[in-house]
Amino acid sequence: MPHDEEISEEILEEGCYHLSKLGLSDEQLAAHFEVPPERVRTLIRSYESKLKSGEAVSGEIDSAFWEDVKKEAEGDVKLTFLSEKGFHHAWKSELQKLDGPALMSIYESSKDFLSADPNQKFLEVPPPKGYDPLAMDRELRKAVEVLGELLAEKWKEAK
Repeated sequence: MPHDEEISEEILEEGCYHLSKLGLSDEQLAAHFEVPPERVRTLIRSYESKLKSGEAVSGEIDSAFWEDVKKEAEGDVKLTFLSEKGFHHAWKSELQKLDGPALMSIYESSKDFLSADPNQKFLEVPPPKGYDPLAMDRELRKAVEVLGELLAEKWKEAK
């Protein structure tokens, strides 16, 4: 984590608590948040205390958020892609379960959209700070790359 981006104590507590419930060890959390393992244990106990006292409330949305954070940290990225039915979002792990023809269909739809986009040349330029008018295009480009990798894996498996 970059040092210029400070994480609030509340977020550290909540993150350590939820991620520990999802099976990450104190050492893994310490490495990720760049704090000593003892501090991780203190943060977890602090959040547990706040939950018991009612000072903090944890719900399904919180758990789902931290589960998504864990997935992304493990390399399972959420992708935006295009099919003949429109735009969709899915985890890479979900797309890996699709067969070759289904993957090829969404790969081609997404690639065709990008190829027809007159702003394609601007995707080489880093996005501006704050608002990125080409965010969707960048997401589709990322999806096309991942879909290409998944198709290559399917191709190897088929041989």
